[in-house]
Parts: sequence; C-alpha cells; structure tokens
Amino acid sequence: MAKEKTTHADLPPPTSHSAVESIVGALSELEDDIDGLYSRVKEMKKRIMAHSNEEIDKLKQQIIALANEEAKRVVDSARAEAEKESREIESQAKKSHEGIKKNIDSSFDRAVDSIVKTVLGDASSQASPKSAKAKKYTSDDKPASSS
Repeated sequence: MAKEKTTHADLPPPTSHSAVESIVGALSELEDDIDGLYSRVKEMKKRIMAHSNEEIDKLKQQIIALANEEAKRVVDSARAEAEKESREIESQAKKSHEGIKKNIDSSFDRAVDSIVKTVLGDASSQASPKSAKAKKYTSDDKPASSS
C-alpha cells in the first residue's frame, strides 16, 4: 500500500466561530440537564428512604401489636388453667377439711369423757381403749374402713 498524501481538500472544512459556540452551548445545556437529573435523583432517593422508614415503622408497630395479642392470649390461657387448678385444689381442701371436722365432731364427746375420766382417776376408761377410738371419714364424707 502506498502512502497517500493528504491534500487540503481532504481535510474537514474549518469550523466557524459560531459553530464552536453552538457546540459549547449545547454541551453546557447538557451539563445543566445532567445536574438537574442528579438533583432529582438525589431528591427521589431522599423520598424513597423516608417512605421506607415510614413503612418500617408501620410494620414494627404491627408486629408489636401482633406479639402483644399473642402474649395476651398465652397469659389468659395460663391464667384460666391456673384458676381451674386452684378451684380443684380448693375443692379437695374443703373435702379434706370437712372430713377432719367430722372426725373431730364424732370423737369430741368421747375424747372429753375420756379426759374427764382420766383426770378424775377412773381406771375403766383406760381398760377399754376401743371405746374411745374415733371414727375416721374420707374426703368424700364416707366413714373410713378400719384395717
């Protein structure tokens, strides 16, 4: 390949001063547009972050509300179970108390008689301890079987 000579005709025509100003003006406008876009993007980013934070706060509140409701259900359930168990224990205690009271009532007169006789020196009460034996009752108000 032979080296070709560049002639004046092959060069682009010289640009005029007004064409350069036109290009510089266009580039300046483009730079202003880019700056404007950058500012709008920055503002949009701020709004998106603010909106995201608001949504996060709303979700936190919803989760807290749900957790509180669940905790209340658990506490209410445990309270109901404890109250039920408490009533059962109270019922058993009443039955036991009634049985003890009946045992005391059934043997009170004999115990007093035995003590009076012992204090007065009556030997016949010590000779038959079976007569002073108290009747025992179970928690369901039935006499206990003697073994």
